[in-house]
Order: sequence, then C-alpha cells, then structure tokens
Amino acid sequence: MPLEDYLLPGEDIRFRSKENTIKYGGKEYQLLVTNKRILLYSRRGLLFKSDDLISIKLDEIQGIKYREKGVIGRTGIIEIQGKTNFQLEGKPSEIKALYNQILQFI
Repeated sequence: MPLEDYLLPGEDIRFRSKENTIKYGGKEYQLLVTNKRILLYSRRGLLFKSDDLISIKLDEIQGIKYREKGVIGRTGIIEIQGKTNFQLEGKPSEIKALYNQILQFI
C-alpha cells in the first residue's frame, strides 16, 4: 500500500526526508511532515512486504528540542514532547530541516 493511502482528506505533505534516514526506536523510517501530522513510514520485509507507520498529531505537540551529539560522526536529535515523548535521530542537516518545519506548525 503506498504511503499516500495513509493521508487524511485535506492533508498536504510539507516536508519529506530521504528514504529511511530517520531513526526511531532502533528502526529506520522515512519521515513526513504534513499540515496535520508527523508520519514515520517504512515498508519492511523481503518476501512479504508490510507497512510500518507511526503518526503524531501536530496539535498534540507541547514542546520540541534540537541537539547534536558526537565529535566525528555527528548525529542530530529532536526530542518531541506531547502525550508521549519521541526522540528522532539522523543526519544533522535533515534533522535541522525537520525541526524548522515542525516549528512552523506549533
């Protein structure tokens, strides 16, 4: 099932990361920011494909924090506070772009 099938009516994609470059919970995802939600999406499996989707409503976000770690191989980290706390990791350039996109909506 393509990712577009998971979008709600009137939902527009505002930011899309490269394929499976954002880490959450030890797994890699493609991240999308829409005008209503943050979506973490991955298509998993070799023979039998299945979708792995995590959705966070933008209006549930109470706070967001950006930081970097590492000396040689830097990693960008976003911590999102809401009903549940999320920590997303990836390349600093992509994580900074994601951070700026989320700030526009909260």
